[in-house]
Amino acid sequence: MKKITFIQTFILLLFVSTVFQACTKDDDATPTLQVPTTYSSASFDANVTAERTVRTELGDLTTELNSVESNAGVAIVTGITYPTNLKAITLPSYATKIDTWLAEMIKAANSGTGFVNPGTGTPTGDGGKLGSRLLDENGLELEQMVQKGSFGAALYNHALTVMGGTLTAASTDKLIEIFGTDITFDPTKVTHAASYAKRRSDNTNQTGLFYDMRNNLITAKAAIEGGSAFDTDRDAALAAFKLNWEKTNFATVIYYCNNAKTKLQAATTDAEKGDALHSYAEGVAFAAGWLGLTDKKITDAQIEEILTNLLASSTATPTSYKFLNDASLLANLDATITLIKGIYGFTDAEVTGFYTSN
Repeated sequence: MKKITFIQTFILLLFVSTVFQACTKDDDATPTLQVPTTYSSASFDANVTAERTVRTELGDLTTELNSVESNAGVAIVTGITYPTNLKAITLPSYATKIDTWLAEMIKAANSGTGFVNPGTGTPTGDGGKLGSRLLDENGLELEQMVQKGSFGAALYNHALTVMGGTLTAASTDKLIEIFGTDITFDPTKVTHAASYAKRRSDNTNQTGLFYDMRNNLITAKAAIEGGSAFDTDRDAALAAFKLNWEKTNFATVIYYCNNAKTKLQAATTDAEKGDALHSYAEGVAFAAGWLGLTDKKITDAQIEEILTNLLASSTATPTSYKFLNDASLLANLDATITLIKGIYGFTDAEVTGFYTSN
């Protein structure tokens, strides 16, 4: 029998060690997440039935509110339906306010008078139309508080519920639907919150918040489907999606503060004044709908500061009409823009870009 020499034994051991190390490196190598360039889901429609119902209900409610505004002073309004599924996903504190606002809208629509500007006095009556806009006696357009406030208090609130549950491939489908778009992320086919993310983006070059959110969800879905090895990628993508939705919302507050200021400075007719308060109310609503929500960068104290600047504190009766009568209050709109800019670290160029609706 042939003896194995010391040198042969050494070479054999070296070979085995090398093979073992190579296998160990392969086994321990960090996997790389493969992220597609487009979003796909064969079961999308089946996965989003609940979210689609809510979107439909909010759309129907908005149509009903528009009808109430159009018929104010023309036909008697007897009631406005707050849809069941929409109400169920709304932050309870905000749903309670919506119940009150719907009743107030009915009073304003049936008041028999137009909006009475109290000037430096105290509001009287139940409100009415100023131009084409239906306002309560305090000068606040409650339709906006119901609709635009629900983008945060209902839609984003539901998104948080989805992200806080067991995450599956269906979860990102649900987030797409509740946000207000579909798997194509076509900017011409958006609604609700997604339509405002699109307005704060460059749709020609497909850059900006709307497209960042698209990429966030494509990445999150790929990570979920890839398994537990990609949980860190999944969590990072969903955190970015939440922050970008929040940035979209408060970039829109910036837009409406600037838009309201421009309109208030130029308004002379009732129609122009009504349109100015319409833009103002949108800014109030987009901010108010996030008060009390969890898992956000902005604090409730900062939201309250915004609402106080806008004379619509959550703890007091709004005095929105004062913006029609006191030009010095335009500085409050500028202060709100500056506050939001600082919270999110928006650049001057980004803020200026938010003044445009794309």
